[in-house]
Amino acid sequence: MELGRVLSLFVAMLALAYGLSVAATNWLAAACLIQFSILTAAEHDSARVQSLLEGHEAAFASVKMALLLAGLLLLW
Repeated sequence: MELGRVLSLFVAMLALAYGLSVAATNWLAAACLIQFSILTAAEHDSARVQSLLEGHEAAFASVKMALLLAGLLLLW
C-alpha cells in the first residue's frame, strides 16, 4: 500500500475516533467527521465506489475536505 493511501486512512481513523468522542456534546461536528471517515474508507475499499467516482475525483475530494473542515470548525 502506498504512503499517501496509508496517511489518508490514518486521518480518517483519527477523524472517526474524534467524531465518536465528541458525539455527545456536538452532534453536528461528529456527523461531519464520521461521514468524512466513511467516505474515505469507502473510496479506498469499495470497487463500486471507485467506479462511480471515475471522472469526479476532484469533486469528491472537495466534498470530503468540506466535511472535514466543517467538523473541525464546529468544534472550535
